[in-house]
Amino acid sequence: MVHSISCLCGKVTQKVHLDLSSNRELNICHCTACQAVSGQIYTSYYSLREKPQLETLEEYQQSDSLSRYFCGTCGSHVFAHSTHTSEYFVASGLLDNPPQTKSVQHWNVRDTRDGGLSSFLPGEQVDTAMSCWLNSRTGSQGAGCQTRIKSASQDSSHLPIRCHCGGVELYITRPDSTSEEPWSHWPDLIIPYNSGVSAENEEDVKWWLCAGKTKYMAGTCACRTCRLASGFPIQTWAFVPKSNIFTGRKLPLAYDVGTLRRYESSPTVYREFCSCCGASVFWHCEKRPQLIDVSVGLLRAESGSRAEEWLDWATGRASFAEMAVDKPLIQQLEAGMKTWNSE
Repeated sequence: MVHSISCLCGKVTQKVHLDLSSNRELNICHCTACQAVSGQIYTSYYSLREKPQLETLEEYQQSDSLSRYFCGTCGSHVFAHSTHTSEYFVASGLLDNPPQTKSVQHWNVRDTRDGGLSSFLPGEQVDTAMSCWLNSRTGSQGAGCQTRIKSASQDSSHLPIRCHCGGVELYITRPDSTSEEPWSHWPDLIIPYNSGVSAENEEDVKWWLCAGKTKYMAGTCACRTCRLASGFPIQTWAFVPKSNIFTGRKLPLAYDVGTLRRYESSPTVYREFCSCCGASVFWHCEKRPQLIDVSVGLLRAESGSRAEEWLDWATGRASFAEMAVDKPLIQQLEAGMKTWNSE
């Protein structure tokens, strides 16, 4: 079946042929490498029948057997390639009319240590010796994860932020008095899109601070721009004041540090990604410049992918669920989050 794909900036626009025999369900991989190379707490791809056009893309050679391709302008992950089998894959969030997800298979949940996204999204867990779903297609073990991915922090006062290539290396500190200084024009993270609810935060609610102001809020987003910027249908964000984000040298966050590259996705709205491996890193805007959305897949918490000793997850709904193109997937996610929250 032929599908049209596009990244957020539109530099990558083409038609691809899905291999329907290999795409009966949505395969979600939770391996450490998929998290670190994408910035998400998972990745999901569809198999392709033939080689796509790669000329305008940046290549990141993740291992001897696997390469990933992303847009160098907006950071969107687009393709993956097995050098052992010559098989190509397309990131599932880029399809304009994707197969509507009926069932989900979760791969390598053990790497999350806490279940990761599988705790929110119902599906079958696949137990395999392969380190990545893409490796299950290549027949190559251990190729997805490289030793450059550092282990979780042992310092409970610092939460590392690291991408796969190591070009982005920052850390987060615990909420403090400065964490209440930002202002958000939205009074709540998860107000339904176009609901008619006022966007003005008249009571100056500090919604990003949770659990007695000891944790930061985290949530899921299904909006068009997050989907096309990352390449994947579910974006996971943690909301952290800029004053609590530092460089490896203990300097305040600067958006030109390391391999960070900026893309202005709409006027006064900015996204940063790693220019080497393509990992999504930040979202921020001029309306709330002191509060930063941080991609959860880059956090190296001791507890696991959801970093629950640092983050309090908003599970009432997925932000901008109304904009999802794979509506059954987001409906399953929202139902799963509500079930998880009630347990």
